[in-house]
Amino acid sequence: MNFEKLKQEMDAQNMDSNEIPTNIKSLETSKMPIQKVRQTMRKEIITQLVIIALFFSIPSFKEMHQLPKAIYYILMFVTSLITLGYLLKMSSFLHKSSSLGGHSKDAVLSFINDLKLTLEVYKTAIISGSLLLPLSMVTFYFGRVKMDEELFENLILLNISSPTLLLYILGYLIIALLIYIFTIKWSNRLYGIHITNLENTLKEFESN
Repeated sequence: MNFEKLKQEMDAQNMDSNEIPTNIKSLETSKMPIQKVRQTMRKEIITQLVIIALFFSIPSFKEMHQLPKAIYYILMFVTSLITLGYLLKMSSFLHKSSSLGGHSKDAVLSFINDLKLTLEVYKTAIISGSLLLPLSMVTFYFGRVKMDEELFENLILLNISSPTLLLYILGYLIIALLIYIFTIKWSNRLYGIHITNLENTLKEFESN
């Protein structure tokens, strides 16, 4: 009996048994962030739909003049279209990744790339839609029945003093900047940690 050959075969089997658990561990590790991303995204879609419904129902709680009410609904309609656009993108991402479980390095890499692209659309859509939100809130505030309708018309026609106009513009820019900062931090908090975990998993695949 060739004992040397038998020893080599046993050593090869021991090496394989050491590699397999490592690979399995990497696979299982990749599945957890993927599932968490999908769960977070589902909650995000539901939350955004609820927010849209609430904003459309706001005029029901306070009586408004007809002109500002119409403008409010137009602004909210445009904002909702932008928001629904990225919600469809997120839904498409969820559908595409429904059968993905992190079974290979290529699967994890594809998931990361699709997630980053989806998040860029998410940030752009949220920021774009939110830039109209201050205008909607101003329309609602100055358009209430207890406010003078002429005051709202002067505001829309910019029939106001230059210092007041500059004050409104400055306020709008500050709100827009805050919305931008909040959106970036919010998306990084929701998804950034999962992207980092998945990228670490990719490194484990490459090292095995």
